[in-house]
Amino acid sequence: MAYNPITDFPALLRVTGGGERFERMPGLDFVVLALARMGMITLSVSQTAPTVNKATTAWFLPASPSWTAEGVLFLWNATTEAYEVATPALWTALFSLVESGYSFQSAPDANNNILVGTTVLAVQRDNGGIAAATSLTLPNLGTQWAQAPTGKIQIVDFSTNILSHDITISTPDGSTIMGLASLQVYSTPDQRAGVSLQPVPELNAWIVTP
Repeated sequence: MAYNPITDFPALLRVTGGGERFERMPGLDFVVLALARMGMITLSVSQTAPTVNKATTAWFLPASPSWTAEGVLFLWNATTEAYEVATPALWTALFSLVESGYSFQSAPDANNNILVGTTVLAVQRDNGGIAAATSLTLPNLGTQWAQAPTGKIQIVDFSTNILSHDITISTPDGSTIMGLASLQVYSTPDQRAGVSLQPVPELNAWIVTP
């Protein structure tokens, strides 16, 4: 019997506080969410497209209500700079990017945690033409060193309307940055801050590298 996404739904037995009840779930939704649970893809489930980390984030748009029909899976197209319905070519582009070890993260807030595996982080804030401060917390040193090809993180300031911008980088695990508890870098209208940090487990420290 052929699968018909309009009439066929995987049956679920949902455990509740009062016992169990039967539910149904669209097949595509089940598979996509399972891929995310296995760590195969970074997934955003929302009625609106992601605004950060687009190149490495799949966007799943569920039906409304979600149990009535399959949703739609979108992947980022770097050529058109837009999310498009997933195709083999877009899957190839996504996995090629992931396998290369490149992982971009945007830091749009005053306080940001850098995710494990990130290789390039861009501070992207509108500073409004006034003095601003941003805080970045590095990932766990040992985990970052094991996760990424070299563990190195390149941090750049791509904020707008900069007057003076102080960026403080700190650690969450007692490791140091060049022997210090934190590192500060500064941006001005004429010069943007940037630094590359390499985790070194033997030193329990991040060192500044070219």
